[in-house]
Amino acid sequence: MAGRGRLPSKEPVMKRFEVGARVIEPTYGLGSVVAVEDAYTRVQFDEHGIKKFLTSMSRLEPSDEPVPAGLRSGKPRKKRAPKKAVEEPEASSS
Repeated sequence: MAGRGRLPSKEPVMKRFEVGARVIEPTYGLGSVVAVEDAYTRVQFDEHGIKKFLTSMSRLEPSDEPVPAGLRSGKPRKKRAPKKAVEEPEASSS
C-alpha cells in the first residue's frame, strides 16, 4: 500500500570505512579514519584528537571535505629521552 511506511529492519547496518577516509560525526565534526578493527572505528578528528567508536552504534557519515592545510596526517610523536639511572653513592663502612 502506498500510504503505509515500512518499519526499519531491526538488523543494524554496519558502516565500514577505509583507513584514511574522511568522515563527519555530529559531536566532533570532521576527521580521518585511522584504524578499523572488528567492532571499532578510530577517528582522528581535526579539532578533538583521536576517538574510538563502536562501529555499530556510531553516527559517522562519509565526507568529501579535505584535510585542513594546517593538519598533517601521520605526524610523528616526539619520543621521550630515557631517564638516566641515578647512581646511589656506596655506603662506606667505618
